[in-house]
Amino acid sequence: MENKSKLDKQIFLSMAKASSLDTEDPHIEELYSYVESVFPGFKVAEGIDLTNVEPMMTFIPSKE
Repeated sequence: MENKSKLDKQIFLSMAKASSLDTEDPHIEELYSYVESVFPGFKVAEGIDLTNVEPMMTFIPSKE
């Protein structure tokens, strides 16, 4: 069975390049390590059932 809780490095590099990040920058390794460490938390969020949850209003215009 494939481990889905680990972020594949090639996928990360593809997303980084698509986001206009310099994948040749030495800091990309540090960023990958950080993203890889928080990635399992995002996988947990996928399982949250939001079927009956209304979206929050994030912008309330001024009444002036």
